Amino acid sequence: MSELNDVRMPAEWEPHRGCFMAWPRSGEAWDRPVAEIRRDYAAVARAIRRFEPVFMAVDPGQVPEAQSELGQEIEILALPFDEPWMRDMGPSFVKRGDGAVCAVSWRFNGWGGYAPAFSQDAHLGRKLARKIEAPLISSALAMEGGALHVDGAGTLLTTETVVLNKNRNPGITKEAAEAEFARALGIAKTIWLPGNPYEKGTDGHIDGIACFVRPGVLLFEASASSRAEMRETTERNRRALDGQSDAQGRPLEILTLREAPDVRPGAHGWGYSTSYVNFYIANGGVVMPSFGLPKEDAIARETVAAAFPDREVVQVDISTLAAGGGGIHCITQQWPM
Repeated sequence: MSELNDVRMPAEWEPHRGCFMAWPRSGEAWDRPVAEIRRDYAAVARAIRRFEPVFMAVDPGQVPEAQSELGQEIEILALPFDEPWMRDMGPSFVKRGDGAVCAVSWRFNGWGGYAPAFSQDAHLGRKLARKIEAPLISSALAMEGGALHVDGAGTLLTTETVVLNKNRNPGITKEAAEAEFARALGIAKTIWLPGNPYEKGTDGHIDGIACFVRPGVLLFEASASSRAEMRETTERNRRALDGQSDAQGRPLEILTLREAPDVRPGAHGWGYSTSYVNFYIANGGVVMPSFGLPKEDAIARETVAAAFPDREVVQVDISTLAAGGGGIHCITQQWPM
């Protein structure tokens, strides 16, 4: 817990009040009809709703339509936004020493300028905090929620190609970034992976590379890419974990999950998201992707189930959603108790 701000970012497996998502306004990012994209979003929302409440941010002009499509089981929050990747443009959440849950609003700049329009998204963290009456912690760090994973005990996992990228934080040092993680999130130790300079859009978010599954244990995604540079990038990230320990001094145990093969193209030249590790940990469950690949989907499910023996693992086919370059973790944001 940060001595300066008396805060701690809970791990994703800790209890949630619910999950935030954002309803796609259009299908432009996917070059597909919006109805097709919304089907995947609705399927993810309903899968998560089995375990915890889901709160869907919806453009104010589309509330009646969204309510009709989603039904009464999903709560609608009328909020203006540009892109429907709640993990990235929405806030992260921390707990204060007095038990209050605070929203951390990062400086969202459209993934370093990849997004053509993000004026609404730049304010979504603050607007959502006001909507749920959460105290706000503002950060000048330009980054996205998909760029971090924590273990709830002071350890953060992130990538150099995102946080240290000149398209987000020109000139920043690791030491300065770590000081901000300590202030805003209560982080005592940051583990840096090289990231992925070839990933168009996010520049290598950690939530498509690895995640904590419990204290001292990481699930790392092995590459199945047909591109040599992607396989080499994955190996560099894996080697960076050798000999690492967490903030409590525990040596990290590394479990391996193999990504799906890159057999489909992404929209607008973006990479198709083949990440199985881009899942959402819900109360009592894990909601993870499938891609219509029976053999690979089944193996991935078995691997995740073994990593979370006390949780029910549910797969949702996100074949359409994945064409936009993201997965289930990218479109969700947990709201801690």
